[in-house]
Amino acid sequence: MGYRRLIWDWNGTLLDDAWLAVEVMSHMRQRQGLPPLAGEQYQRLFGFPLQDYCVRLGFAAGDFPALNAEFSRAYEARRLECSLQPGAAAVLAAVRQAGLEQAVLSAYHQPFLTQIVGHLGLEPHFAAVAGLDNPYAEGKAARGKRLLKELGWAPDQVLLVGDTDHDCEVAAALGVACALFPSGHQHLDRLEQCGVPVVGRLEEVLEQCDL
Repeated sequence: MGYRRLIWDWNGTLLDDAWLAVEVMSHMRQRQGLPPLAGEQYQRLFGFPLQDYCVRLGFAAGDFPALNAEFSRAYEARRLECSLQPGAAAVLAAVRQAGLEQAVLSAYHQPFLTQIVGHLGLEPHFAAVAGLDNPYAEGKAARGKRLLKELGWAPDQVLLVGDTDHDCEVAAALGVACALFPSGHQHLDRLEQCGVPVVGRLEEVLEQCDL
């Protein structure tokens, strides 16, 4: 408690985009003769590594590169339809006003991440916006370690806020605390099994920082 620095996951945590992921993947399944994808079904199947997630959806493992490219094209074409999660803007502003530092850590492609954070006018809130330059090279945990080093942040002062069990794994790899937000990408039952605080609203993150 009383963390002085926050690392935010982007997709799902700050950006409300699970509905778009469901729509895109449902359309992809139907094109392959599979049933459409329902929201709760998606929440119970989605996870990392993405190759395994695609297999759980009924696709062949060898088709992953083409599936990943198809999903990315369809998602990126509509990404600006997504808005922030309820309360996100106010929470970011409150953290900044309190003098706490915050950053974004995401597996999202860096140019797209930078663009949408700018589109939403959020750059002033963040000391850094860290995505991946190559989705097949450096992973999220490795990028997170580099981020901590770049910012000079001591892990024991940091809270990572995410929305998947993978974010909990990343936090453990970084040696930082974690809180999870059930935003639609993974079912609440899965997040509660991670053994870290689960917040029902982003405003509850402020309590983790004694704000």
